[in-house]
Amino acid sequence: MGRILFFLVALLAVFAAVVVFAPGVIPVSTYKPRIEEAATNALGRPVTIGDNVSFKIVPRTAFRVEDLEIANAEGFEGDYLARVGQADIGVRLFKLVFDRAVEVDQFVLTDPDMNLRRAADGMVNWNFARPDAAPQEGTAPSGGAMRDLQLGDVRIVRGKAQYTDAAAGKTYTADDINITMVLKSLSAPLEIDGAMNFQGEPTTVDIVLTSLEDILANEPGNLKMDMQIGDATAGGDLTIQTGEALSYSGPVRLNAPDLPAFAALMGTELADAPGFDKLSFSGNVDGGETSLRVSDATINFDEIDAQGVVNLNWAGARPKASGILSTDNLDLRPYLPPPAVAPEGFPAWSEAPLDFTSLRNVDADFDISADAIFFNNLKIGESRLKLTIENGRLVADIPELAMYGGQGSGRLVVNARGGTPSLSGAVDMSSVNAQPLSLDLVKRDNLLGLGSMKLDFTASGASQAAIMRSLDGSGGFDLADGAVKGVNILKIARAVSEFKQGFNPIALQNAVATARGPAEQTDFSQFLSEFTISNGLMNTPTISLTGPFLTMSGAGTINLPNQTLDLRLSPRATTTSDGEGGQAVTIPLLIGGTFSKPAISVDAQQLILGGDGGGFLGDVIDKIGGGRQSDETSGENGEGQPAEEQDPAKAIFDSIFGPSGDSEDTGSGDSNAEDASAEETASPEETLLNDALSIFSGAASGDQSAEETKEQDPNQ
Repeated sequence: MGRILFFLVALLAVFAAVVVFAPGVIPVSTYKPRIEEAATNALGRPVTIGDNVSFKIVPRTAFRVEDLEIANAEGFEGDYLARVGQADIGVRLFKLVFDRAVEVDQFVLTDPDMNLRRAADGMVNWNFARPDAAPQEGTAPSGGAMRDLQLGDVRIVRGKAQYTDAAAGKTYTADDINITMVLKSLSAPLEIDGAMNFQGEPTTVDIVLTSLEDILANEPGNLKMDMQIGDATAGGDLTIQTGEALSYSGPVRLNAPDLPAFAALMGTELADAPGFDKLSFSGNVDGGETSLRVSDATINFDEIDAQGVVNLNWAGARPKASGILSTDNLDLRPYLPPPAVAPEGFPAWSEAPLDFTSLRNVDADFDISADAIFFNNLKIGESRLKLTIENGRLVADIPELAMYGGQGSGRLVVNARGGTPSLSGAVDMSSVNAQPLSLDLVKRDNLLGLGSMKLDFTASGASQAAIMRSLDGSGGFDLADGAVKGVNILKIARAVSEFKQGFNPIALQNAVATARGPAEQTDFSQFLSEFTISNGLMNTPTISLTGPFLTMSGAGTINLPNQTLDLRLSPRATTTSDGEGGQAVTIPLLIGGTFSKPAISVDAQQLILGGDGGGFLGDVIDKIGGGRQSDETSGENGEGQPAEEQDPAKAIFDSIFGPSGDSEDTGSGDSNAEDASAEETASPEETLLNDALSIFSGAASGDQSAEETKEQDPNQ
C-alpha cells in the first residue's frame, strides 16, 4: 500500500514539473504552427504570429504573442485587418475546462493597428461569419458552448485605428488609443473608459453596455454613452440592436459650439460662409449606420431655436436634413450677405462679392412654422414656409405670409450652383402697414396707409450692385386712408392758386416753403401705382392719388442702380372736398434727386407755358395788363411809343423783380454791354418767363432764410 501511495505522489510531482517547466523547454517551432492554424481556422482568414511566443499553465494559463497579424478579407485594400505589437492573454484554465466559462485575468493589446473598411456595396472586412459555418435552423447550441465570460485586466495601449467608408467617401482615423474595459460576467455591464485622438482632436469615451449576453444572442441591449470630441459633447441612453444591421433608439443629446470643426471631424467640410456656426439638439432618436430620426427634438442652430422632428442622413456626399419644425424666431440673417450701411440716408449698393456658399453645406427639406422671420432688414410675422435646399439651390415657398399687419404669400429662389448667384421671387400681400415696411426697407417712414402690394422679380450678379443692375420684374401697390409725410401738396397747389389771384410772389415763396417740413403731410384716400423693371430701371406709367380737395396723376422712372428719381406729378386742388364744382388749379410737380436726398419742385415751365398748368402766364398777363395787344399794335401804340414802355404786365414784373435792362454795373463794361444787348432783344414774354421761373424754382425747392432752415428737419 505504501508503495502505491509513493508512486502516485511521484507521478503528480512529475506532472507538476511538466506543467511548470515544459513551456520553457519546448521549442516555439513545436506549437507556433499549431496556434496559427487554429486561429486561421477559427477566423476564416490567415493569422500569423512572430517567433517570440511564450506561455505558461500555472498559476494561470498565460500567453504572450508578439507581431500578431490578421489578414484582410478578399477584395479589400490593405494587407491586414489588424496588427498587434504585443498581446498578453491570461485565462483561468480550470474554469474553461470544467465550467466552460472564460475568465480572462489579463487581455492587454499593446500597439494594435486596426484597418476597418466598408465597401461601396455595404460589405465590411471585419465580418468573420462563413456560410458553411452557419448553424442550421432548428439545431440546438453545442453542449460545449461558452456559458460565461469574465474580463479582468483588459486594456488597449497606444492603439491606432482607421475606418474607411467607400460608399460615403469618408475616412476616420484615431490614434493614441488607451482604453480600459471591465466585464464581471456576460450578464453584467460591459464598462469601457478611455481616451484617444479622433481625427486629431482629443477625445474621451465613457460607455456602459448592458448586457453583452443579449448582444451576442442578437437581442436588444442597452448602451449608455458620454463622449467629448474636441469642444463637442454627445451622450445617449440607447437601446441597441446588432442583428443584420446596426440600429438604436432612445434619448440623445449633442452640443457642437464650433459646428464647422465638428462637421470636419465627422467627415463633412462646411464651406467658409456666413452661418453654420453652432448646433445643439436633444430628443428621442431612432437610427442606424447612416441615418437617424430625432422626434420631440429641441434644436438650437445658430440663432434659431426650434422644436419638432428632424431626419438626418449622412450617407451621401452632403448630409441631408429634413423634418417639421416650429420656432418663435426664424433668423435668416446669418446666411445672407449683410445689408450695406451708411452714416445717413439710403446706403449705396455694395460691390462686395456675395457669399451664398452656405447653401452647398447641406441639403434640406423642411416644413417650418415661425412666429417671426428675420430677412436682413425685413421682419416677417407669423408665417409657414416650405424650405428646400438641393445642391446649392434654395427654394422657400411661403403659402402663409404675415408681414407688417398684412397677409399674403410669397416665394424666393436663390441659386448658388454656378459661379454667379441668381435670385427670383414673388410676393403678394394685402392690408400691409406701409410706414414700418418703408422704414425697414428704405430707411424712410414718409409713407402711411394700409393696402396691397405685389412684386415679381428676377436678378443675377456677384454683388448687391450687380443684382440691382440686372433686376427685372413688375409689381404695384394700392394704399388706402394714408398720407405722404414731409410735404403738403395741397398747400403748394393752393399757394399757386392764390398767387394767380393776388400776384404776391413773396407770399408764394413763403407758402411753398412752409408746405415742406416734418410736420406737413399730404392725406389721401387712395394711392396706387404700377411699375415694370428692366435692367434696374423702374418705369411707373401709372401714379394716382385721391384725397380730400386733391387728386393727382403722374408717371416717371426710378433708376435703381443709380438710386435716382425722375417723376412728374400733376396734383389738382379744388375748393370742394369731392372735387365737384368750385374752383380748381392743377400744379405740375417734379420729384428728382436721390434716394438719400429726394427733391420736390414745381415744374415752373409747364405751369407757366400751359398744358396741365392751364396757360398760367397768359392768365397772369391778362389779369394784370388787361390782355395782350394784337399783332397790329405790338410794335407801337397809337401815339407811336414802343409797346414795352406801355405794357402794364412788364411794368409790374419790373417793379417786383427789378428793371430787366437797367441793373447796376457789377463787372466789366463788356459784360454789361453783352447783358444789356441780350435784355434789349428779349421779348416781354421771355422776360416774364425767366422772372417767373426763378420764383417758382426757388419757392418750390424750399429756399428759405437761415433761421427758417434751422427749424426744418435736415433729413426731410
